[in-house]
Amino acid sequence: MQENQTEHNIKTQFVTSLMQYYKIEEDINLRAHIADLTDSIKRSQYREFFRRLSAGDMSFKNPYEKISLVAQSFNEKTLTQDESAKNLYKLMYELRKNIILDENAEGSDQERFEAIYISKIKDKTTGKLLLNAEDIDVIRNLGKRWIFDNVAADKSYFLEVVNAEYNRVRLHVRPQLTTPKGV
Repeated sequence: MQENQTEHNIKTQFVTSLMQYYKIEEDINLRAHIADLTDSIKRSQYREFFRRLSAGDMSFKNPYEKISLVAQSFNEKTLTQDESAKNLYKLMYELRKNIILDENAEGSDQERFEAIYISKIKDKTTGKLLLNAEDIDVIRNLGKRWIFDNVAADKSYFLEVVNAEYNRVRLHVRPQLTTPKGV
């Protein structure tokens, strides 16, 4: 009984901290909404949750969207680094191929590839986003131009570079590349 009460108090403090972080006025419904969004976050993950919340590039999101996105990042099935790189390769290869095969589009193939909001790509059948925050960070760090130029050239080289970038992202190491906007 005592342990459940302690857990409840810690969770309540976590929700209070989130509300104070975003200067959300105390309201029972808003508190419940934030508690629901973060329900699956474990106590041991609270510090990492705030780190991700502060580190994310979500300037156009409202506080609830930011909290929801970070919470989802904890819930997503984490693929191995190699699986993530192979999935990214397949998706980027298909995307590049579809752009090149579209003869009626205006602008160069590379310009059209760079204009795509990759973070918004969804599965046609389920409507679920295909890329998680980690994938998007890798794409942002490498740059769409690099991906366009290299995804169809040498698959082993592409996978090697992407694996190294996943490693840097997972270890939170800042890349030496410039970060393009609009991913």
